[in-house]
Amino acid sequence: MEQLRSLWTDHPFIMSAVVGSMAGHVVFIIYRKIRSKASKIPTVDCPPNTVVLYQWPRGPYAPSASNFPLKLETYLRLANISYVNYFSIHRSPKGKVPFITYNGELVSDSQFCIEYLNKKLDRDLNKSLTKEERAVAKAIQVMVDEHLYWTFVYARWIHDKDMKIVNLGIPYAKYVTWLIRRQCRSALYGQGIGRHTKDEIAHIMLTDLQALSDYLGNKPYMMGQTPCEVDCSVFGLLAQFIWNSSDDISQNVVQDKFPSLYSYCLRMKEKAWPDWDDCITHGGTRSAPK
Repeated sequence: MEQLRSLWTDHPFIMSAVVGSMAGHVVFIIYRKIRSKASKIPTVDCPPNTVVLYQWPRGPYAPSASNFPLKLETYLRLANISYVNYFSIHRSPKGKVPFITYNGELVSDSQFCIEYLNKKLDRDLNKSLTKEERAVAKAIQVMVDEHLYWTFVYARWIHDKDMKIVNLGIPYAKYVTWLIRRQCRSALYGQGIGRHTKDEIAHIMLTDLQALSDYLGNKPYMMGQTPCEVDCSVFGLLAQFIWNSSDDISQNVVQDKFPSLYSYCLRMKEKAWPDWDDCITHGGTRSAPK
């Protein structure tokens, strides 16, 4: 110990470089472990004709810390499809989470999973919609999944310096946060949202939320009296704003500025997630039973 202390005192820059290199090596090992999981997807023992949903472990204050697993699991519940969860850091061969297997068939991407199960199991949450209403619902789903989503990525991964929710809900987050943040910054720049200022991104977020609020109006769900596929996307992302957010852009914005969207999310929560409290870690203080 005295020798180490002496080395640190006599050669601080060299020792800092050594420690930094060791830390970087540890992070690289963890990152490589996460990356390698894509090709080692475990087989889950379950009854035939049961969907296996592979997703990250349960989130701190909502069932997932990511909107896409929550979107897909909400769909499975609303469509009354038998499924089991497999919580892990595994990713699909496409590198995406969530993904499913069904009787040995693997499908990646939450939207492709929904379309696959609709066809395979003859489900259609949109059956009451006209052709025009289906087109509107699709446009809303794309806005949420491909546009509003990126404003939230910025708020959570770039703007939120403390990243409290991330550290509670993402495996290995405290070790690889800087790496994920760098990847998100690059993805945001490529997508286009990341080229704007913080205030401009907040403006984009608010205009998208306003559009959702305006279209919802006084309806209980986005397209009318019953939940449709688009509600899974909308709820999946808004739940992150409401329950899994800790930055000063997205936290409380739905509750404070869009009370109709907040009430909508409470309805969706009650409709699809009566066991909500059993599906969260309550801020990382306990394991989720389900």
